[in-house]
Amino acid sequence: MSEETSFIKRYSKVQWSFFWAGITFGVAQVIYMIGLWIQKVDAGKVPSLKPITVTTDLGKMFRGMEVTFYRLFDLPDFQLYGKAIDGVASAGGAFVPGIGWPIVGMIIGGWLVSRMEKESRSWVYYPPKVLLISFIGGMIFSYGTRLAGGCTLNHLMGGIPMLNIHSFVTVFFMALGGAMGFYILSRTGMASYFKHQETRSYVCGNDPGEAATCLQNKTGRSNPLYWVGLVFSLLFVGIAVYGGLFNPESLQYLKNGELTDFGKSLDSKGWFYVILTLGAGIIGGIGLAKSGMGTECALVSWEAGGMMKKNDSMYATMGVPRITRTLMRSYLPMIGLMAHWVVMLGFIVFAWVIFDVAPAFSGALKFQTTAGNLIGGVLLGLGAVMLIGCEIRSYMRIGMGYLNTLVGFMGFAIGYLPFTLNYAAHKEFLSSSLMIETYKWYELIFPESIAGQKLVLALWWLVLLYGLFYMVRAGARNTGASRSSLFHKNTEEVQNEIDEKGRKEGGSIDGVSVPAPANVS
Repeated sequence: MSEETSFIKRYSKVQWSFFWAGITFGVAQVIYMIGLWIQKVDAGKVPSLKPITVTTDLGKMFRGMEVTFYRLFDLPDFQLYGKAIDGVASAGGAFVPGIGWPIVGMIIGGWLVSRMEKESRSWVYYPPKVLLISFIGGMIFSYGTRLAGGCTLNHLMGGIPMLNIHSFVTVFFMALGGAMGFYILSRTGMASYFKHQETRSYVCGNDPGEAATCLQNKTGRSNPLYWVGLVFSLLFVGIAVYGGLFNPESLQYLKNGELTDFGKSLDSKGWFYVILTLGAGIIGGIGLAKSGMGTECALVSWEAGGMMKKNDSMYATMGVPRITRTLMRSYLPMIGLMAHWVVMLGFIVFAWVIFDVAPAFSGALKFQTTAGNLIGGVLLGLGAVMLIGCEIRSYMRIGMGYLNTLVGFMGFAIGYLPFTLNYAAHKEFLSSSLMIETYKWYELIFPESIAGQKLVLALWWLVLLYGLFYMVRAGARNTGASRSSLFHKNTEEVQNEIDEKGRKEGGSIDGVSVPAPANVS
């Protein structure tokens, strides 16, 4: 095999390391921020550095599905309020119809990876109880995003590196919710399904503790819910893309006295914006799908990595797959997350210092600290574990054809309704429970000095860079794998390396025990 062929096989046919997946998603963030930067300048507005956010766009896309349904069947829109002006209805609820191009891109990215690897994940089987839990998890997670002012992408991948105070609070309670969910579900026989990714070659050719989703006579496709979820997802994307490209007049709304088109991306932002933000979503989706990277894995590994090293037999008895215990012990999800932080924040610091373009996430209640961050954080952590994936993982998993995600995504649409149907009451609750008005830690430290704020953020970047290499060293100590392997090998390759060394060295590597097969009795 030639070196060129080997390179192509490595980066297109097989899964990637979490480190390179994190780098890829960081690059996607930079492309997205440049797209918004250029669009703001072209519109004569002050640009700011805003990483990818998806929950508001998701609400707009769900709203588009609602409106289309009402128009198709000539039904009244139960979210409308106010009087129509010149035949155009006033907008109601929290969202007007719209589109999030990064969401569409991440779904496409997941689908592209399934084509590259020639393996859709529609073969992955989940029993009814897992699907029910995923559906409920989707509802819980979706509602949590509304209370917390964003999903795990917003807080853990954007807010933490940008030193947003409300994100630190949210992530703390997210960790509590995730730990609670992991404990409860592992006690109900769900532990064998806790995996970052499913690949047929590994899952179906391994011990029973790894193979819960691989059955000879049952697949995801054989369940009618697969097709229901697939149709729902296709309608979700198709309606939003149609609205975003063609802006049908029948879907125009008056919002705050201004006419708002469905999507409005082309009319007000142009093709360049669409191409960059869609492209960022595709690149980010490829990075996620090529590794199974997600935010909830990072939190769980940070919490449980040391415990799984010390009490491997206990987690094996619970049924946690061996590869999952290796994943947690190695801190690979945190390595991927921190690699993303370093790339994204490096660009933000550079742009703020050199071009004086400031970070975003200021100027609104949703970016301040309220009781919603506490409650919503717990719901985000709990819902992500029940989904076996956070929101951004859900998009790429839809593209890859995971049954439980297709079902859980329908739960997302239900979880938004309590917020949209009681929008005014939720706004009142959040505003009345405001705890910290300041948006960012560096604003607390240097409230009057922009130079001081830039310095704090630059020093924070150095802390995160150090933290990345610290996590690699800690993961190597916990597993016995080499640091180079944690940088460059995918999780299955790391697991196989550990197993092979363990066999040669009597069940341990440098005194570190090799994870035992899971007990699936």
